[in-house]
Amino acid sequence: MAINYIKIKDRVSGIKGDVIVSEVTSQKAKFENDELNAVENSTHTGIGVRVIKNGKVGFTSTNDDSKIDEVFKRAEELSEYGEELDLSLPKNPPALRNIKLYDPSLEKVDEYDMLNLGEMIIKSIKEIDRTITVNLEIEKDFIRKTIINSNGLDVSFEKTIWGFSVEGVYLQNDESLVWLYDSKYTTRYSIDFTDLIAYIRNMYLFSRQNAKISSGKYPVIFSPLAFSMLLEILSVSLSGENVYKGISPLKDKMKTQVFSENFTLIDDPLLEEGIASQPFDDEGILTNYKEVISNGVLNSFLYDLRTAYLMNTIPTGNGFRDYNSLPKPSFSNMVVPNSEIPLNSLISRVDKGLIVYNVLGGGQSNVNAGEFSVNVELGSLIESGKIVGRVKNVMLFGNVFELFRNIIDFSRETKVVFDKVLPYILCDNVNVVAE
Repeated sequence: MAINYIKIKDRVSGIKGDVIVSEVTSQKAKFENDELNAVENSTHTGIGVRVIKNGKVGFTSTNDDSKIDEVFKRAEELSEYGEELDLSLPKNPPALRNIKLYDPSLEKVDEYDMLNLGEMIIKSIKEIDRTITVNLEIEKDFIRKTIINSNGLDVSFEKTIWGFSVEGVYLQNDESLVWLYDSKYTTRYSIDFTDLIAYIRNMYLFSRQNAKISSGKYPVIFSPLAFSMLLEILSVSLSGENVYKGISPLKDKMKTQVFSENFTLIDDPLLEEGIASQPFDDEGILTNYKEVISNGVLNSFLYDLRTAYLMNTIPTGNGFRDYNSLPKPSFSNMVVPNSEIPLNSLISRVDKGLIVYNVLGGGQSNVNAGEFSVNVELGSLIESGKIVGRVKNVMLFGNVFELFRNIIDFSRETKVVFDKVLPYILCDNVNVVAE
């Protein structure tokens, strides 16, 4: 569908508000049980209209370009019942940052290339153990996003996303199933999957033998994937929305030491290979690199236009959304700096504890308070600085604020977990419950 931008601009000029237009062309190759299951092609366009009338906000969206007049009218009607919010909309910036997020080489990648890559990945995993059943998804996306508002703003950018996620499942000798998972997503085209196979192989080797741990408090190494879950819980308290509501435990902690001195958390929307990168947020505010937490000190919360208005502060360029929803303050690419310590050295520091690769859950507890309670889907016992075997029926629980005050160190090795770039993290005194 060709978007009628002239008509959109004409309608925006007659109201106060903004429009987001999202255009996505996607192709996915899906493999299940070692075999090709489906190739899916889709093109999706969405238009979201936010109108501010008499100081109140109305919002609605459509997938139908022919209904532009209707969607503007509907947004105006809904504003009568909307939140009182007289936002100051941004103007066109003097210049946009030149972030190279579009890889034209992906235009030449066809279905055959994706199927061939899938077969190579599956073959490589089967060479680890032919009994491993492989599920795999390979994806390429072409994205164009445009923001237009009544203050003269008219900006757009294009981005490509390329990646694959793989799940291997095998049956242990005790007839329990083991899931081996990894993924790799970026804005650049690459068929190098050697690091993915190495990671799957290591998890497989460490899971071949079983081990037991009793309940108690132990040092635990969280893999980047497991660490990602903990950061998702922390991010709830860093949102300007929850600061405004008064439910963030960090609301009165600005510029104070809240975590371990070796913990720094970065919001980086300018990473050229980061899948959440973009030169401006979904309200047209320029994005910027920021250390939200520096050496354990809280520097910033994340604000969109609305929460900045409500908190009488400035937006941070973190208003992100789908076309069919209003913006919410959230991270772009979340980055935690690594150290110079190899993972093996972190493991050697642990006299008795765990290394956790995958977890299940995370949201069963009060995440607003930073609480977590997860089952260990794949984890191993460490004794005398060596990994000795897989643990089963183990749960971890605690509070991320306490956990991140007990950080011992990070690894040199890092992994990209979707929109996060993370090392392994070693924490002390983690609550472990074992059957």
